[in-house]
Amino acid sequence: MKKTYLYLSIWILSTGIFSACSDFLDEEAKGSQVDKNFYKTESDAVAATDAIYSYLISDADAFNLWSDHFGGLFYNDFWELPELMSDNAVSKQSSPDYQSIDKFQVDAYSIRVACLWRDFYTTINVCNTVIAKVPAIHFTDEIKKNQLIAEAKFFRALCYFELTRFFGDVPLHTVPTESVSESQIPRTPVAQIYPVILEDLDFAEKNLKYEDRLGYGRPYALSASALLARVYLTLGQKEKNNTYLQNAVEKADAVIPAFPMGSYEDLFKLENRFKGERIWEVNFNASLSQGWKGNQFLVRLLPQMDTEKGGPNNARGWVAATENLYSTFDPEDKRRDVTLFKSFTYTDGSTETFDAPYFCKYWDRIAEPKGNESNATLPYLRTAEMYLIKAEALNEINQNPTQAAKDALNAVRQRAGLGDTPADNYADFKKAVLEERRMEFAMEGHRWHDLVRMCTLDEIKELVGTAKPGVVPREANFLFPIPNNDRIISNGRLTQNEGY
Repeated sequence: MKKTYLYLSIWILSTGIFSACSDFLDEEAKGSQVDKNFYKTESDAVAATDAIYSYLISDADAFNLWSDHFGGLFYNDFWELPELMSDNAVSKQSSPDYQSIDKFQVDAYSIRVACLWRDFYTTINVCNTVIAKVPAIHFTDEIKKNQLIAEAKFFRALCYFELTRFFGDVPLHTVPTESVSESQIPRTPVAQIYPVILEDLDFAEKNLKYEDRLGYGRPYALSASALLARVYLTLGQKEKNNTYLQNAVEKADAVIPAFPMGSYEDLFKLENRFKGERIWEVNFNASLSQGWKGNQFLVRLLPQMDTEKGGPNNARGWVAATENLYSTFDPEDKRRDVTLFKSFTYTDGSTETFDAPYFCKYWDRIAEPKGNESNATLPYLRTAEMYLIKAEALNEINQNPTQAAKDALNAVRQRAGLGDTPADNYADFKKAVLEERRMEFAMEGHRWHDLVRMCTLDEIKELVGTAKPGVVPREANFLFPIPNNDRIISNGRLTQNEGY
């Protein structure tokens, strides 16, 4: 019963950021009363920290099951939208919400953008509550206490890092938001948010060491190191700062030996969850899929097929790969047929050819042939990325690919069954790294962020326009608009991104 009240309290406080004032007053009183009676014991602290994971996948929003928003932060939009905005994927839905993302016609009224914003801030507020409340609770083991705080700081850093990539300057909340007035603050410049991100990850790196709470969807200390590598690379590229880039290399080097890469063919099999190169992954569970609140990999990514002849259940084919992505793979690349398929052979021997390439990397056809309510996890941080971060950063630092940079890139290529890169100058090597990331991480939520970090606007226009003729990104599209409803609630404190 106590856990039920915890979820109610967190739901009230976190969703209060986005609720109308008239609705919030009664909820605030309920939440405050529950809050006073909680956060007393070590078990309360554990339950509060565990609640973060619920918001990553399902958000525990039993009050609003079939709204436009259901599911947690990693439910679908987080990994889907950066692919739809790129040369990797196209929307097959008639829904204007996803069509507008695909065609760079999104505006401040987009439900998808509003849900993404809400998911980040809901999760942040849960993290802030843990960070604020747990230090005052008595623990018999301080390592365990610091572990819980470190988990919350890891996820707060993750959320703010991703928020800045999607929206630019955003409001910075580092304490629990318990009223509408507390949420009404202006946007904080990105340059002031990054120190908080780095401080949180530094704490996480030092304190994620309580053995009973490591792995299986919970971050390791090296998960924080890996995220630091990604953050430092982004900062280094943005600011042309070699110190940050060198930090990225050092963090990547610290992670690589601990998470060795196996075969790409086995990487996404269910039996290999939480193993090998998976540095941190989102732990979806089929038992939590009621109301489509588990993951939506197979619902969205697999085309409709004949279930009577062995096709998966509930596949809708809402997102397809571009022909350009499929054709860019080398025919000898082992990743192509793990990532994409253009046809399927049924149990009776008949073959169906699809209208486009579709993403199949999350479908374990042996373990889950029917595909419904999948246990597939989302690998947010992988060792292959650490190699490619190192390659990219060293090329930038030296303005030429060093042997160490080439070795890092080639490690990923060799695993895919390809030869060493022929690139031997700065520009060609940068292009080679960008292309390798495209093949390696297709439909893992990287592509748009990679294009923004590594390409000029004209280069992005050429890449996207080639894959999706007639689609023309603008500079304003580098960021999403601030959701209109949140600007209204802010009483004018939230300014809009340029171009919207």
